[in-house]
Amino acid sequence: MPPRPSSGELWGIHLMPPRILVDCLLPNGMILTLECLREATLITIKHELFKEARKYPLHHLLQEETSYIFVSVTQEAEREEFYDETRRLCDLRLFQPFLKVIEPVGNREEKILNREIGFAIGMPVCEFDLVKDPEVQDFRRNILNVCKDSVELRNSSGPHSRALYVYPPNVESTQELPKHIYSKLDKGHIIVVIWVIVSPNNDKQKYTLKINHDCVPEQVIAEAIRKKTRSMLLSPEQLKMCVQEYQGKYILKHQRDSANTNPLRHLRQREYTGHRQGGDKTTSVLLHLVINGAKPNLCFRAESLD
Repeated sequence: MPPRPSSGELWGIHLMPPRILVDCLLPNGMILTLECLREATLITIKHELFKEARKYPLHHLLQEETSYIFVSVTQEAEREEFYDETRRLCDLRLFQPFLKVIEPVGNREEKILNREIGFAIGMPVCEFDLVKDPEVQDFRRNILNVCKDSVELRNSSGPHSRALYVYPPNVESTQELPKHIYSKLDKGHIIVVIWVIVSPNNDKQKYTLKINHDCVPEQVIAEAIRKKTRSMLLSPEQLKMCVQEYQGKYILKHQRDSANTNPLRHLRQREYTGHRQGGDKTTSVLLHLVINGAKPNLCFRAESLD
């Protein structure tokens, strides 16, 4: 007699009920039955299981719950180890609602990778190795040569190339600003509001700059100096000398504000370098970057490199 139509969540059941009884087999020989939600994750089920196991004999034989994984039989009649504990009970495609608790054997990362590869190609990796189709073998041979060429090219470029492979920079492949971001700017410019600390009591003077979006920190500091010295009525030559003297004496450092409720408050303090060294600390500058009239959300302090 063929099984009833199934949603695929559990063999022979049209749709897994909101709550289901799951038999859990513990390594100390005990069998516990838990009432679980169909959307419950494996990590939640395991936590509840070990909490309930404390009420039964031989609990002292169990290790920490993180030392175990679940294993069960799927609808493909395969014994599957569930390393991804964020998966829901209804996504496991179980043959019967039972889970066995075991200690993982072998390389955990390799098994996870093999499972993902098998899911992508539609068959277990162990079965894929047995395929004798000439087209499949030719493809595997060609893709292996491509990988070898890539590795040789990376190794021949020195340690810098290998470092970029291990720690790839999170940047765009083009210097052009994406259109959806550029359209929000004022003809490619952003507004920088500057508070210059003019006394030990933290008295500040406010200046507003309109700079190009691709300005580097040294250019921002130079523009801040020009704005600051405008009231000093310097000649063009004196202004140029002043900028050249002081623009390389400071760096922009991201400043954490304990009173700020902005989502960026968790960012670590970081320095924006690329300036010349030397000079004394004569001024501290707080920069708040404002894009498109939004509330300031980036704070910088220009500090001496000494």
